[in-house]
Amino acid sequence: MDISLVIKHRLEELGLEQRDLASASQATESYISQLLNRKKMPPAPDRTDIYDKMSKFLKLPNGKAHKIAAYQRQE
Repeated sequence: MDISLVIKHRLEELGLEQRDLASASQATESYISQLLNRKKMPPAPDRTDIYDKMSKFLKLPNGKAHKIAAYQRQE
């Protein structure tokens, strides 16, 4: 599973944009764009609180973004 695909899908479902996610997660639009376009590896879940902020904003189940990112980093 790919965190960027999950995030893109949820943004589309909720009618939101990357800049909305950037604001909610307190990240730059450039960083979110690079993450969603797979130009940046997702950060390690234990090194950041960005997944908590993204999950809340995207209305994902608690811990889902952490698990997806951890799995993706292992691959």
